[in-house]
Amino acid sequence: MTDLPSSERVASPTLHATILFTIGVFIAILVMSFIFKVEVVARGQGRVVPISRVQVIQPEFSGRIAVIHVQNGMTVEKGDILIELDPTEATVELGKVQSEQVLLTIESARIDAMVAALALEPASEDFLEVAQSGFSLPAPLANHPFAADQRRLLDAELEDYLASLAQLAARDDASRKSEAVTLANIDRLAATIDIQTERLRNAEKLLQQGTTSRAAFLDVQQTFTELERQRDVYLAELDQKAAERAALESERRRTVTNLKNAMAERKTEIEARLATLTEDARTASRRVDSATLLAPTAGVVDKLSVFTIGGIAEAGTELLRVVPTEIAVEIEGTFSNSDIGFLAEGQQANIRLDAYPSERFGFLKARVTDIAADSAEVADKQWAYILRITPEQAFLTAGDDRFALRPGMTATIDVTTDERRIISYFFAPIVRTIQDAMGER
Repeated sequence: MTDLPSSERVASPTLHATILFTIGVFIAILVMSFIFKVEVVARGQGRVVPISRVQVIQPEFSGRIAVIHVQNGMTVEKGDILIELDPTEATVELGKVQSEQVLLTIESARIDAMVAALALEPASEDFLEVAQSGFSLPAPLANHPFAADQRRLLDAELEDYLASLAQLAARDDASRKSEAVTLANIDRLAATIDIQTERLRNAEKLLQQGTTSRAAFLDVQQTFTELERQRDVYLAELDQKAAERAALESERRRTVTNLKNAMAERKTEIEARLATLTEDARTASRRVDSATLLAPTAGVVDKLSVFTIGGIAEAGTELLRVVPTEIAVEIEGTFSNSDIGFLAEGQQANIRLDAYPSERFGFLKARVTDIAADSAEVADKQWAYILRITPEQAFLTAGDDRFALRPGMTATIDVTTDERRIISYFFAPIVRTIQDAMGER
């Protein structure tokens, strides 16, 4: 066969088609790289946690274990009894506090009745009856043995009070009678002095006339002087009697005031003690209630750490945990610092559970609901941000089967942070190289 010149050769149609197809594919790829976008994701690791969290059961006060009602893996309902501590000590303490409260309340009522009696007129005929009626108690306390004791004490105090006033009244009456005698003596002396004054004037005239001796005149004058002095003594006694009556009135007021002050002081002590006992009763009552540990939520008992009846449970020690069941769950994920700047609440996320391979069961759609304000140390010198992600549903679907999410399941989390055109991935290395080159000296 004769070889033809290259200019006269016929081009292969297959070659042309191949070239055109390659160029077309390249152009199509280039166009699609401008049109289509791909998702940019931040990947983190996480686990399924109940929204209400695992409940840690701890005693508020130390106590001896009396009964253990549960064991690991047991399902409990909210309010079920988990562990009972011996409440004897707390019950005794509560009883002592309540008993003292009752006694002080009754005593306070007696003091109130006595204070009210001091404001009454003790001379009235119905004083004792009115004063005793002021001692009133609530029905539960009216028949208390101590109430009878306090009623007798009130009667004794009232009688002692009346006796003190009666003694003062008797002294005042004696003083008034003595004063009346003194006044009578003063009146008698006044009449005698009037007569003696007339005698003195007559004796003086007779002395001037020389019809009587000077000795007789001096006797009359001496008698007159003695009468005046005796009158002055009676007048002084009268002033003394008035002072005594004023002192008796002052003593009567002081007696009432001292009683009021003593009652007020004791009342203040009782009120202060009752305030303290109220707090003690609240604490003791809480100790009694805390002796019975109840399930705070429905769930499964886990990590039970006590098994000995009679053992001591220290306050604040973890005895067991209740893992909630049949409640809403969420995903708690950790993301590196390099991703946190692109994460935001509301972003779409895909959850791939390690327990259910995504190739067979697919993935869960979810959204970011919370981002921690600060990073946390997840390993030695490794820091990450904690995100909370809420799934759209609490189960995976494979055919007609549903697979529920259970607390503790681990997962891989892909959060869609952005979308980029495919062409940008081709230009990114070029742009980076140019930027680095332009930064050189």
